Amino acid sequence: MSATPIRWGILGTGNIADKLARAVETDSDSTLIACASRTEGKAEAFAEGRGIEAHSDYESLLRRDDIDVVYIANTHNFHAECTGLALEHGKPVLLEKPFTVNAAEAKVLVDLARERNLFLMEAIWTRYLPAVQALKQSIQSGSIGHFKHATISFGGFAPPQYLPRLVDPALAGGVTLDMGIYPISLLCYLIGERPSEIQAQYQLNEAGVDELAAYHFRFPCGTTASVSTSFCLKMKQEAMLYGSEAFIEYPNFQSGPSFRLNRHKGGPEVLETEEYQFEQDDNGFVYQVAEVVRCLRAGKLESDQISWQESVEIMAVMDEIRAQAGVKYPFE
Repeated sequence: MSATPIRWGILGTGNIADKLARAVETDSDSTLIACASRTEGKAEAFAEGRGIEAHSDYESLLRRDDIDVVYIANTHNFHAECTGLALEHGKPVLLEKPFTVNAAEAKVLVDLARERNLFLMEAIWTRYLPAVQALKQSIQSGSIGHFKHATISFGGFAPPQYLPRLVDPALAGGVTLDMGIYPISLLCYLIGERPSEIQAQYQLNEAGVDELAAYHFRFPCGTTASVSTSFCLKMKQEAMLYGSEAFIEYPNFQSGPSFRLNRHKGGPEVLETEEYQFEQDDNGFVYQVAEVVRCLRAGKLESDQISWQESVEIMAVMDEIRAQAGVKYPFE
């Protein structure tokens, strides 16, 4: 440990909060101090066995002087409210993806963080995986030549504990905000741009949220991409990245530790295949925890891996997708 540990508080105590808490507990530069939930008994149950304090309201946790950063882990519809509350109390924030429900909310939070001179980062945990970092470097180095096209498939049957939230419009449900954000964010990261043309197809559930979606993108540089995603369909989970000189296969792209580079030098046959394998922690959240610590130690307000502007722009992409699908939440 190089310095006094970064002290964490957590707002919201669901499944995703547990995963982040375990990542904090294994980070030598971090310590978990307290959690909070507005649901009776949930904070106490979450704190049990962790040696941390439980709060039945958010404000009492945010008033504490012994918390350096707050992780917002509640449902999408509360992201803007709770992050704004934390920033108003002077707390840096790691905000669970999606950043907010829409770009307007995202911009308000960014403006507030800038005004208060406070760190704010979207917890899109896949950005920080060693394999994804290496993939970005590989593409930037020209390993596939001119990056022309990508196809990403990402879907499966949602576990029972997640399904009620996914199908509920009052909780900002739907596959785009919950799962579609992963391939969308990956493409924006690898290409370094946000799409200039967006076409979406979708299937809505009885409540009017998207349960299956396909997105077709064109980026300013000319790269095109197609994405398929669903929380109620067994699908292959894979990213295929096609260039003028080679293509990359990235199985289990949302968490996988390896990808394969296939060189064809612009011809019809694969001439050489190279496998890239990386050691990755079973809990991939450890890497975003380390990024928060790094940024706070350096006095940074935003991460180099995902800027405030990019988080806002990705929300705008999903706004357009939902507009085409006719998905509007009752609180918007």
